[in-house]
Amino acid sequence: MNAYRADDRVLLLAIPAEQELAALARILMRGIVVALGTAEEVAEARARFSEFANVMLLDAPPDRIPWRGAGFSKIVVPRQYERILPQLAGELDRLLAPGGEIVCKAGSFA
Repeated sequence: MNAYRADDRVLLLAIPAEQELAALARILMRGIVVALGTAEEVAEARARFSEFANVMLLDAPPDRIPWRGAGFSKIVVPRQYERILPQLAGELDRLLAPGGEIVCKAGSFA
């Protein structure tokens, strides 16, 4: 079950392409999307996504995510992090809400 609901709280371990993040932000009308990237990636993306109140971009690596508690209904793992998923498991479990799911994506986030 990978379908997104309007109230999902989604953590993306990488900042996707502009059109993908915009599409996801539009789906999550009552939810939030948090995407991780480097300081440079975050600074560049912030200007492009300023119109979306439900998009938060964080300068953080996927193994040290500055977020408290289990609040994400979905955590999306892009292909580049699949090989280190076992090392990220503890951090992702900490952030995943009860009943939430971890989704591995080969391409599109939305």
